[in-house]
Amino acid sequence: MNNSESVIHDGEIPIYDAVRYLTREEVEETVRKNAAAMNFAVTDEHMNVIHSLIEHYKQDCKARDCLAAHEHMRFLEEAYEFKGGSKYLYMLFDAVPGTRGVLVPIHELAGLPSLRLDTDKGFGTSF
Repeated sequence: MNNSESVIHDGEIPIYDAVRYLTREEVEETVRKNAAAMNFAVTDEHMNVIHSLIEHYKQDCKARDCLAAHEHMRFLEEAYEFKGGSKYLYMLFDAVPGTRGVLVPIHELAGLPSLRLDTDKGFGTSF
């Protein structure tokens, strides 16, 4: 891998590098294994959303790092607007044990690296 193919920020591997060679079968195997370890039942609906996000990463993250979570959440909300958008996505993924939100559980289930801005670190302490 050379610098023209990939940009590493703060020691993080760009999301494209993590997904570009993944097959649907590999993703499903990883998700099912991780879901079983979390004692979480994965449905076809979960898998469809996960595959949609990974395809988005493969298509849209070739030329930039794509580590900011908000743009990917916006993509999913628009892609699943016909099913209720963010409400539908939270209904599916907010129930994954030990996680919160939509993107964090997807990344944990699929074994993907963390995104930037996937957690709210707050505004610090006031005295």
